[in-house]
Amino acid sequence: MHFRPRRTGQLLLVALTLSTFHFPLSTFGQRPPAQPSASEILHKMQKLNVLGSVLYIVAHPDDENTRLIAWLANGKKVRTGNLSLTRGDGGQNLIGPELGDALGIIRTQELMEARRIDGGEQFFTRAVDFGYSKNAAESFEKWGKQEVLSDVVRVIRQFRPDIIITRFPPTREAGHGHHEASAMLAAEAFDLAGDPKAFPEQLEQGLEVWQPRRLFFNGSTWWKKDLAEFAKNDPDWFTVDVGGYDPLLGLSYTEIAGRSRSMHKSQGFGAAETRGEMIEYLHFEKGDKPKTKDIFEGIDMTWGRVKQGSEVQNLVNALIGEYEPLDPSSSISALSTLRTKFASLEDSLLRERATSQVELLMFNSIGISAQVKAPREYELVSDSMIATLQLITRAVTPVSVNEYQKDTMLIPNIPYETQMVMYRGQQVDQPYWIQNPHAGLYSLPTFVDPTRPAPSNSFTYATVKVGNDELELRVPLNYKWVDRVEGEKEKPIVPLPYLVGRVQPVLMSRTGKGVVAVTFEANADVPSVFVRTEAPNGWRVEPMGIELKDLKAGQARIQTYSVEQIGSGPSGQLSWSEKRFDDDYDEHVRSRFLYALDSAKGLLYDPGSAKGLWQLLEQHDISYGHLLPQTYFTPTSVKLVPLDVKTTAKTVGYIKGAGDDVPQAIEQLGATVDMIEPSTATLESISKYDAIVVGIRAYNNNHALKQFNPTLMKYVENGGTVVVQYNTKSSDMVLPDSLIGPYPFKLTRDRVTVEEAPPTFLAKDHPLLNTPNTITTADFDGWVQERGLYFVGGFEKHYTPLIAWNDPGEQPLNGGLITCDYGKGRYVYTGISFFRQLPAGVPGAYRLFANLISKRITP
Repeated sequence: MHFRPRRTGQLLLVALTLSTFHFPLSTFGQRPPAQPSASEILHKMQKLNVLGSVLYIVAHPDDENTRLIAWLANGKKVRTGNLSLTRGDGGQNLIGPELGDALGIIRTQELMEARRIDGGEQFFTRAVDFGYSKNAAESFEKWGKQEVLSDVVRVIRQFRPDIIITRFPPTREAGHGHHEASAMLAAEAFDLAGDPKAFPEQLEQGLEVWQPRRLFFNGSTWWKKDLAEFAKNDPDWFTVDVGGYDPLLGLSYTEIAGRSRSMHKSQGFGAAETRGEMIEYLHFEKGDKPKTKDIFEGIDMTWGRVKQGSEVQNLVNALIGEYEPLDPSSSISALSTLRTKFASLEDSLLRERATSQVELLMFNSIGISAQVKAPREYELVSDSMIATLQLITRAVTPVSVNEYQKDTMLIPNIPYETQMVMYRGQQVDQPYWIQNPHAGLYSLPTFVDPTRPAPSNSFTYATVKVGNDELELRVPLNYKWVDRVEGEKEKPIVPLPYLVGRVQPVLMSRTGKGVVAVTFEANADVPSVFVRTEAPNGWRVEPMGIELKDLKAGQARIQTYSVEQIGSGPSGQLSWSEKRFDDDYDEHVRSRFLYALDSAKGLLYDPGSAKGLWQLLEQHDISYGHLLPQTYFTPTSVKLVPLDVKTTAKTVGYIKGAGDDVPQAIEQLGATVDMIEPSTATLESISKYDAIVVGIRAYNNNHALKQFNPTLMKYVENGGTVVVQYNTKSSDMVLPDSLIGPYPFKLTRDRVTVEEAPPTFLAKDHPLLNTPNTITTADFDGWVQERGLYFVGGFEKHYTPLIAWNDPGEQPLNGGLITCDYGKGRYVYTGISFFRQLPAGVPGAYRLFANLISKRITP
């Protein structure tokens, strides 16, 4: 985003261009910090007096112990960070259909919302969450151990923790391979961060070596029930009571922790806001062991650790002692003096952090409010927007806005507004970690710090003078509106391309031919745009190019494309590019461009005529109540997959679970899919379906299934087919696992994580492995992330297990796909991850699923 100032009255705001910052504008804006109360301001002042720091290291979003983080950040008032190796993009989603990168976006935001509540700071590495891992060796093989280790060392050198705490032990007791890896990396990084020979490029970039004092492992009675008794007799175990109450905040640290942890809604981790004593257990791992039971023993937490720090200490003490809660602005003079003193600190990192803290306190103390009021919730690339910057100060302390040659005073409690013209560049912005293709590690732009959670969308719009201090005013670029029910809402301003495309991401071609329908949507008036088709090798697509004329903002047009496989061509990606023509475009060049792209000889364009050809993008919006709305873009493309598949199912009913894209995949098989609402459906209304499929985790979150399940079993008994996808055994189940099917079985946490694990067919002649498609080992090639999860166990003899798999070195598991005949019908329960395989266009998964939903052939 580029800003050009515009004069309104006598005020001209000084705006900075994007090139000033080391991050792109992103739709990943955060909520602006709320104006703290007088007691909260005092709490922030008290934190100025504490220089200690703790870094908590985990593997995934939700791993962190928010009780400990809330106690450290607010009770001990030490600077507290949480480093998550991954963004959780390999997990499941309890609140919607987003998976992969989209889920990583959600969980990144959930972590940032959690830290906003508990007072911690958030960091990441470049490691991609590839799903459940059974050991650290597998994790390191996929990530590259040295690369992730370098990121952990970088965070330590940036954050400079006195203490590092891991959530998991560096052994197989950690359960998840990523968990184990996080503890192993923390232990190695603990030593390497202070070694100038380790990752010297970081020192060349301006970082300095840093040696933490001690490393702890945060044990839990959740895993080890007798930990309390065990810790009493082991001198390496330390305990802390994190259940204290803070009168300035009006909350206990465990209440804060409950609110923080409840931000992890995509994983269903709503937590209680508990009160009273809460003991946490810390096992000493390495470093300088405390001589007492105080984990901070021997660590100077005061300004005494800094050269000439005693003077700073006196100034902070005076600031706190003279604070007037009824008039926080009376502290401006003391804050100004402290700011000047901070500017003389030799340690550049400490100087920057301390100055930032005190400047924020200055804004808080005068109650200044600043917001950018945008006329719409989006902007267009290469376009401009006139927005209003509104300022208001609620204190009598003199506050002015800097003009080119003079200061303009603000009148207390009277809004002051000015307009600004904001310009966009020529490209949309993406979350930096998904800008480039990635596998085990995110491939990041060179200018991006790989450890930061997300780029900010706050910009410096003006220089504000508070007393004698000039401060940069940074304001989020968010759009605000009023919802009639929920009140004032806001979202980041979204940069949009002029034209976007929407298309089904996979086309399973059962005949070698097919039709792809693309919806083109205009975000602004477009007089003329040419859309060029990019066909993969082995496929013929028509038309190769079309011209869309006189598209109006908000208008959509649908274009169908015929695709045909040429010979035995492989799977390939079909995509589109677009080029706009305006009134100034040379008509001769325009005609030559269109002629070349329409050429039957396949000459799509020549270099001179293709200037300005842009990849057509698809827009994705993520909107959940606990997060700011998010928008990201992917190429508009379709995976073309030749598929030899048959199915006898014509109509399929689908019962929604946690959210997935399986219904769209079933439609690719040629069946019609209707959504079934269990609260209103009857046996008569569902009898028309050839099969009914139950979505993932439906028995965890679809409460109507409790009453509807007997009807579903009656449908099977009458001759129907029911396919139930995986559920988890947990307290939120609407029915016990023994009552889900027509005969009892038990849900387990068994899974097969190696997607290449060879299958063993346990019932080779069973119809589900032969009708209408003969399933072979070749159908299990090209799977993604895993074979399956949450398999069943302890099933009765009525059930027939069809396939067994095992991860390397483990016993085969036969609970991934079981079936039984019940009355005239068939019941199937499967932990196979069809919710991943079908949207990814895995042919064998389609062939097997087609068998599962096909009509049962009775003898």
